[in-house]
Amino acid sequence: MKAAIFILGTVALGIGLWGSLSPPSSPPTRTDDSQAALMASYLVDGTRTHFSADGSASDVLIIGTATRWHNNDETELSNIHYQAQAEDGTAWDIDAAAGIFFENSNELALKNGVTVIERDGEAALSTDAMRLYMDENRAEGQHEVVMTGRGSRTTGSAFELDLSTNRATLIGNVSTEYE
Repeated sequence: MKAAIFILGTVALGIGLWGSLSPPSSPPTRTDDSQAALMASYLVDGTRTHFSADGSASDVLIIGTATRWHNNDETELSNIHYQAQAEDGTAWDIDAAAGIFFENSNELALKNGVTVIERDGEAALSTDAMRLYMDENRAEGQHEVVMTGRGSRTTGSAFELDLSTNRATLIGNVSTEYE
């Protein structure tokens, strides 16, 4: 009997010490579902292809991941690769680490480093971020841009790029160095 009382006393003392030495806990909180961001869909390694009237691929969007939130027309993308072809057959590859796809307007806001390469190797363009208007086959950026071509390197404060006519226009503080 003394052993049982001793064991109960030791257990009670242990529980008391445990409660007094442990950090205080906060009561559980309830998440308000009306304000919580709910993930509507998630995609890994996706490809979206648009076709022209003659049946050939006019542009291809390849992504590493896509996250779409409930009640939002924006989709967050990572590891983005976009391929487009101009009317004259010139092919463009556009790569970015991240971006947002606006489904209603079929636009991409690319960020975290963007590279635009003419697939034939004639020109390359680098910038921090840009907006790609896929329906209009054009892009523009308001960040510093570097364009390299055959024996030249041109910098500017902003740019416009027409993927259909294969024309890039650098804007503001334009400077060219020739090799």
